[in-house]
Amino acid sequence: MSISDLIETRLRASMSDSSQGRRARLAATLAVGLLSRRERAIPWWPAERIAELQRRRLRAQVVHAAATVPHWRELFASRGIDPASIRGAEDLARLPMIDAASLVADPMRFVSEAYRSRAGREVFKTSGSTSGLRKPIFWDHASLLLRAARGERDRVVITDLAGERWTGVVAREFMTTEWRHTLGRWLGADTEGHQRLLILPADFSSRTQRTIYSEKTMIPRRPIHYHHLPPTVPFAVAAAHLAAIRPRIVFSFGSYVDQFLHWVHASGAPVAMPRLWVYLGDRVSPGARALAQAIGCPLYSVYGAMEAGTIGFQCERREGFHLNVDLCAVRVVGDDGADVRPGETGDIVISPLDNRAIVLFNYRLGDRGTLSPVDCACGRRLPVLATMDGRRSEFVCLGDGREVSTIALEASFGAELRRTVQAQLRQSSPGRLVWRVVAAERSDRPSLAEAIVARGRQVLGESTALDVEFVDGIALTDAGKFPRAVVASGAGGALP
Repeated sequence: MSISDLIETRLRASMSDSSQGRRARLAATLAVGLLSRRERAIPWWPAERIAELQRRRLRAQVVHAAATVPHWRELFASRGIDPASIRGAEDLARLPMIDAASLVADPMRFVSEAYRSRAGREVFKTSGSTSGLRKPIFWDHASLLLRAARGERDRVVITDLAGERWTGVVAREFMTTEWRHTLGRWLGADTEGHQRLLILPADFSSRTQRTIYSEKTMIPRRPIHYHHLPPTVPFAVAAAHLAAIRPRIVFSFGSYVDQFLHWVHASGAPVAMPRLWVYLGDRVSPGARALAQAIGCPLYSVYGAMEAGTIGFQCERREGFHLNVDLCAVRVVGDDGADVRPGETGDIVISPLDNRAIVLFNYRLGDRGTLSPVDCACGRRLPVLATMDGRRSEFVCLGDGREVSTIALEASFGAELRRTVQAQLRQSSPGRLVWRVVAAERSDRPSLAEAIVARGRQVLGESTALDVEFVDGIALTDAGKFPRAVVASGAGGALP
């Protein structure tokens, strides 16, 4: 076992201790820092060394699943599969596929018995971007904490594209108000000129990762150079914040930066754009990419899912996604479930290897993509997802004329929608919306409707009327897609 493996093992063991005193938090912080150094190097390892790391993690996950996860324990027994025979990613083809419907039908069958209680884990709800089914995803605290180190793979790219020094980025991430002058002056990591603006809902998840980091380590919940705006604010307000804060990096949904760039172009207003705009959640249109290039604001993205964390990241070339295959095995399969060759498009199937709370082998995400047949010219040895057909958001029109994407609204109603199985917006005219929801089995419908309407007044404003309609199910389109919004002709908007 390598030193890094030993550190990771000890970190996982320490998370089982509910008492997190200052000494334990400091030890966890040092462990994350030491592991971060290896994480920066892994993408550059030889392909066979990366493959061996994947095999070790896959074998450990299979052993864990066979011992503690009811679905896999019963499946291995019923099919006569020896868990020890699953030794590499190629062996995953012997296991059946899992889809959203299977997970929603009985999610606890996929949850490890070690994480059934509330201690040591968090539960998030997916957006159901393809099937519309909102799935509970369990994450153990140790795996969430390790994601702080795993993030170094794309963090170093973001740092480079934004023109920052890595040491300064790390120092600023640890800055609190009381440390600002001493730590900043000592490390030359003052926050001036290195601001961050997050245009994302404040309650984007049930508990943000940084909250857990702050509980388990010395990493502060919110570094002082981070600023926040909800994605429902008018673009003029966002532009004013850009002018006042001058952030070096902005984070938002893809649909938000798409609309914002078109607004900047149409208005002709001078806007202080950041050095880098990082987007997530949904896609950016070709037109917006052209506008970003014309004004000199590079766009950057990662490919992730609640079920797996960061599946892949762009390098400095921003051509496709380098797949973190040691953390999440990725297959691209055809209609028959067999792997397609690199260069051919198929369904993306994942097997996360870095989460002990829930185990999902051969999980269909609902995305389609193409693996590159050649290595990236950047020199990283992780395989590349050359194309990815991900989520494209629909838009609804509010009473004050603003157009807001469904991904932004779903995230803004996150606490309420976690009590649903499916949810769809219907718009009959500008400023008149209806949430059609399939309530979760134990949800109290009157209180849920009241909570949704109350959140609507807060998020949408008084000029937009919002009602709630409870239904037994929401049908997919003829193409098998879930319509997240149904907008009457002339009642809403769409990306240019």
